[in-house]
Amino acid sequence: MTKIRLNYIIDIILTYLICFILFYAWINFYKKNVTISFVLSFIISFCIVFLIFFIRSKVAKKKNASLSQKEQAIMCASQLKFSTKANVINYFYNNMSKKEKVTKHKDFIETTTSIIYPFFEKQILDLDSFSQIYKSTHSTPKNVIILCDNAQKDCLLLCSKIKNKRITILNAEQTYIKFIKDFEKPPEEVIITKTQKLEFKELLSYISSKERTKNYILMGIILIISSFFVMFKVYYLVFGSILLSMALLTRILPYMKKK
Repeated sequence: MTKIRLNYIIDIILTYLICFILFYAWINFYKKNVTISFVLSFIISFCIVFLIFFIRSKVAKKKNASLSQKEQAIMCASQLKFSTKANVINYFYNNMSKKEKVTKHKDFIETTTSIIYPFFEKQILDLDSFSQIYKSTHSTPKNVIILCDNAQKDCLLLCSKIKNKRITILNAEQTYIKFIKDFEKPPEEVIITKTQKLEFKELLSYISSKERTKNYILMGIILIISSFFVMFKVYYLVFGSILLSMALLTRILPYMKKK
C-alpha cells in the first residue's frame, strides 16, 4: 500500500514538472517575460494536473466497480482451473490456516468441523467425480463442502438424499463469497503469451512504459533549453514538447503489463 501511494505521489510530481516546463517554454516563447511565464505556467499546470488525476481517480473507481462479484468469481475459478491440484490445495490451505486450525490432505483440507474439497479439474462437477469425492471422504463423520465452478443438477439432488453425511456444493460465486473474498489475495493469475505480431495495445505498452520517462524528460529538456540559444526556436520547442508529452503519457496512462 505504501509503495502504491509513493508511486502515485511520484506520478503527480513528475506530471506537474513536465506540464510546467511545457507551458513555461511556450508562454515564454510568445510573451518574452519570465515573471508572467512563470506565474501562468504555475497556475495552469496546477489546474491541469488536478484535472488529470481527478479524472484518472474517477475512471479507476468506475473500472473497479464494473467488475461485479460474479465476474470476479468466474475469473478466480478460471485461474484455479489452470493450477495443479496440489497448488489449489496449497492455496486454500495457506489462506485458511491464517484464520483457523486446518489440516492439509492430498485431496482436501480438514477443519475442526468440516472437510473442504476444492474441485476445479473439470468445468462441471459430474456424478462420477461426485462419487469419487464421496468415497474419499466417507471415512470421516464430518460434513463435506465441495468447491467447484459448477455442478450437474443430479449432484445437487443427490446431496439432499444422502442421509449419513451432509454434503454441500458451492459453485464459483458461492466459493468466492464464502472463502476467496476474505483471502489476502486471489489465485495466481495465468498469463498466456502471444507469438503473433505486435498489436497496437502492446506497441502502446512498449512506448508508454514508465521506465522510459527519464529518457523522454532528459531529451525533451535538452531540446527546450537549446531553443533559448538557437535561431530557429520553434523547431526545438516542437520536438522537445513531443518528447515531454510522451513522458507525460507514461505517468498518466494506466500501467500495462509487459508481454
